[in-house]
Amino acid sequence: MFNVAGISIFPEENIFNYLLGLLNSKLTQSFSSIINPTINSNVGDIEKIAVIYDEKLSETISSNVEENLSISKSDWDSRETSWDFPQSELLRLRGQDLEESYDLYCQYWTKKFHQLHRNEEELNRQFIEIYGLQDELTPDVPLEDITILKEETRIEQGQLVFDAQEVMAQFVSYAVGCMMGRYSLDKEGLILANQGETLSDFTEKLGIPLSELQFQPDEDAIIPVLDDEWFEDDIVGRFHAFLKAAFGERDFRRNLAFLEVKLGKDIRKYFVRDFYSDHVQRYKKRPIYWLFSSPKGSFNVLVYLHRYTPDTLNNILNRYLREFIQKLRAQRDHFEQVKISGSTAEQTQAIKRIDQLEKMLLDCEQYERDILYPLPPSASPSTSTTAYSSTTTSWGRR
Repeated sequence: MFNVAGISIFPEENIFNYLLGLLNSKLTQSFSSIINPTINSNVGDIEKIAVIYDEKLSETISSNVEENLSISKSDWDSRETSWDFPQSELLRLRGQDLEESYDLYCQYWTKKFHQLHRNEEELNRQFIEIYGLQDELTPDVPLEDITILKEETRIEQGQLVFDAQEVMAQFVSYAVGCMMGRYSLDKEGLILANQGETLSDFTEKLGIPLSELQFQPDEDAIIPVLDDEWFEDDIVGRFHAFLKAAFGERDFRRNLAFLEVKLGKDIRKYFVRDFYSDHVQRYKKRPIYWLFSSPKGSFNVLVYLHRYTPDTLNNILNRYLREFIQKLRAQRDHFEQVKISGSTAEQTQAIKRIDQLEKMLLDCEQYERDILYPLPPSASPSTSTTAYSSTTTSWGRR
C-alpha cells in the first residue's frame, strides 16, 4: 500500500538485491535512528541514506540476499495461510513414519534457520566494511531477531527449540483440509477453494477417479466432532483413515501414539476441546471451517465454507442432529434397563450415565427446536448469521 506508513522505493533492477540487503542491515537501523528517531519513517527519510555501491562485493551480497529471500518464502509457504502452500511439511519431508518425519523436519529447518542467521551476519559484516564502520558497529544478530519459524520454535539458552505441539497441530489442520477436499494427498496446493465446489470438481481437478485416490474427501463436507464415536465418519475416524493413507497402515498405532504424545492429549480430546479455537486463531478470526454447535456443546459438526450449499442445513438437521438424538435416546433406554436389572455397581454407573444423557438430549433438542429447525433450508451465512451465534465458537460468529 503506497502511503506515508508504507514508504516505497523503486530501484534500478540491477541493484535491487544490493539495496534490499542494505535496507535490512544494522547500518540502516542505525542511520534511521539518527535521521528520524520516531517509530514511523517519513517521506524522504530513506532517501537521505547514502548508498555506497561496492561492485566487487555486489555479487556476494546479491547471492546472500537471494538465499534469504528463498528461505523466508519457503517458511511463509509452509503454512496454510499462504496462497502458495503446497502440503504439510511432515509429508514433504516424509520419513518412514511420523516420528522420523518430525526429526527430518527439525533437521531441515534448523539448517535453514542457521543459514539465514549466518547470511544476515555476513551481510552486516560486508556493509560495515563497505562503510568503514568497524569501530562503531558489530555484525552480530541475536537468534531472537531471526524472523522465520516464529510459530514453531523458541530460543532457549541460545538454542533453537521446536514446539512439537504446534507442528503436530499444523499437521492435523492439514489433515482436516484433506477431509474437506481443500487439499489432497494426490496433488499439492489448493484443490477446492471456490464457493459451491463439489466432489466432481475435486476429481476433475486431480484427474483421478475417487476410487483411486489415496484418501477420499468427505462426501458432504459435514464432519461430526463429538465426545465419542457416535458416527462412522466422525472427525476422529476420518483422521485415523488419513493417517493410515499418509504413513501406511502398518505403523498406524505407533504414528498415532507419537502424535498424541506431542499434542499432549489423545486426538479426540484435541478435536473436541482445542481444534476449533486453534483454527480460529490460525486464520486470524476468519475461519474457513465453521462449527455448528449446540448451546452446551453436546452436538458439534464442522462444515467447509467453500462446500456450503442450500442443502447443508437440511443435512445437518436430518442426517446428523436428529440421528444423534435418536442414538442418545437409545442409549438412555439401554441404561434405564441396566438401572433395573444390573448389579449395584452397574446401577450406580447407569444412573450417572442417564443423567449425562438427559442433559445432552435437552441441549440437542433445544438446538433443534430453537435454532436449526426454524431456519429456511436455503439459509446462508450472509442472511442468517444471528441465528447461528448460539456459542462463541459457532460459525455464525464470523
